Amino acid sequence: MGEGEGGAGPAEQPAATPPARLSTGAEVGGYTIRSLLGRGAMGAVYEAADGGGHLVALKILHAHLDADPVGRERLRREVLALQRLRHPAVAQVLDAELDGPEAFVVTDLYEGPTLEREIDQGGPLDAVDLYELADQLAGALEAVHLAGVVHRDLKPSNVLITPNGPVLIDFGIAQALEEPRAALTSPGFVIGTPGYLAPELLDGGAPTPESDWWSWAALLAFAATGRSPFGVRPTDQVLRRSREGRADLVGLPARTARALAGALQADPATRWGPTEVARALRRDADDASHAAILAGDPLAGDDEATQRIAAHDDPTQPLGAPTRLLGAPTQLVAPPSIPPATSADARATAIDRDRAAAHDGLTQAVPLGSVRPVTGPIPQVEARYQPYEALPDAPEPEEPAPAVPYARPATRRRTGSLLAAVAPLAALAATRPGVAFAVLVGLLLLCRVVGTAWDRWHARRERNGGPRGSDGVLAAVALPWHVLLGVLGAIPQVVVSACTAVVVVVGGWWLFGAGRVVVLPRVDVEARSVGGMNETLVFCGVLAAAMVLAALAAWFGPAGRPARLGGRVLLGRLAPGRVGAAVFVVVCLVLAGVLAAPALGAAPQIDWWPLPGPPEIA
Repeated sequence: MGEGEGGAGPAEQPAATPPARLSTGAEVGGYTIRSLLGRGAMGAVYEAADGGGHLVALKILHAHLDADPVGRERLRREVLALQRLRHPAVAQVLDAELDGPEAFVVTDLYEGPTLEREIDQGGPLDAVDLYELADQLAGALEAVHLAGVVHRDLKPSNVLITPNGPVLIDFGIAQALEEPRAALTSPGFVIGTPGYLAPELLDGGAPTPESDWWSWAALLAFAATGRSPFGVRPTDQVLRRSREGRADLVGLPARTARALAGALQADPATRWGPTEVARALRRDADDASHAAILAGDPLAGDDEATQRIAAHDDPTQPLGAPTRLLGAPTQLVAPPSIPPATSADARATAIDRDRAAAHDGLTQAVPLGSVRPVTGPIPQVEARYQPYEALPDAPEPEEPAPAVPYARPATRRRTGSLLAAVAPLAALAATRPGVAFAVLVGLLLLCRVVGTAWDRWHARRERNGGPRGSDGVLAAVALPWHVLLGVLGAIPQVVVSACTAVVVVVGGWWLFGAGRVVVLPRVDVEARSVGGMNETLVFCGVLAAAMVLAALAAWFGPAGRPARLGGRVLLGRLAPGRVGAAVFVVVCLVLAGVLAAPALGAAPQIDWWPLPGPPEIA
């Protein structure tokens, strides 16, 4: 039977002082006690020897349960479950005594630690070992179900890692499929281990193969991450997370994480089946093996290396080289001779420590949900799991589409195009500054509205996980709101831009005013009478420079991000690619030349609309 034994929680009989440990050499039903392997709430497991000297595991009920018909019924059910099974990965019943003064059951004794202890000491399994564990345990669980039994307490401490592969143990709370739900637990409670107990059982549902497959997936998540998939405490939080299917799968390959998350969904109708889960794990195992080989560091040790989880020996379906040796498994079989008393005490201490994972005290009575427990018989099931090797030529079913988050398209910076767009504004501002500034404000509003609408459009798709048919309708309905946001958001930009333009224009008019800095002198009498004056073209240049600085201040100043985003979006639509950008630049430069013609004429005139005239500098 090995190390594991399911305990019972508060719904069981009241706790009693456990009996004294049977001494070495004691006789029970013709078996000689060698050492204590571990204790649980139901009883104690001893290493014993039969009449021929063969080592076995002997499980004896605690005295307070032995006298209780409920305890005997539970042990009887375990024996019946195990006697119906013939599988190398399921503990085999050798003998049983259920009616004598000391009820016991005898099973094979296996070498190796529990999966829980193996992971705690050696770390999470690699992709190859994880698939092997999943495949071999799935085969064992399928045999259990086809025999008409539900295990109900599948967890890491109920799986032994032996040299020949994993072995499923501890059917203390198993239930026959055709057997009505027995009243072995107080009303309102269900026996199991929080975090490995399927959500439907928490709500009073009858145990089914689906509940075992859920526990199988939770066990695999522990083996893959080294962490209990739903935490360990407090119990109410563990149960809550398992009810919601919020498993901790951080750090796993995407395919493996997606498969285990699918198998751990709370609704049995939407869960991934074991065949699909194992197929996903197999693909990641193959990928990991090939990647390691290409990297020159194959998942293998020397010729004497052994895998942590024994691999299949089917040469037609290799998974790659064995994983490298991570340390010899703990041997749980006593040496042939009985050591001296002092050594025996030390050995007993070590064994108790090694069995701590198996007797973790986590199997308990958990309060049921609000759903009334099902009491009717559970129908016999059909096979749920087909090994990978059994389907070499079968078309693989389509996996559910991966839940890839929606990613909004990137918007490329268009610095050259944006600078080219400023040229026509500067040329227009040279002779019509008011009109040019009005055009700048209009362009800012347009860019802000487009940027805001684009951002909200893709934010909605990110929340929804992708496009929906209602996107266009919602965008049209929200357009007035986006316009209002654009107008309000453009106020800081316009203010900053206007202030920049006023400072440049006033400063330029003062600097190049009569009698100050003369760059392009006039030759008329009026100019000579005041000490020199500049041609109108100089002031046209001041207005053009003011427009360039005003545009840059609005674009890169406060609250300018939505406008910049909208500008990139508009340019991406109107002038896509390098060719579109080149055409846009050429058009802007031609337009700038046309608009600059009045300023470059013989007698340029400045139209100050809507202002009455140029600034007056005293």
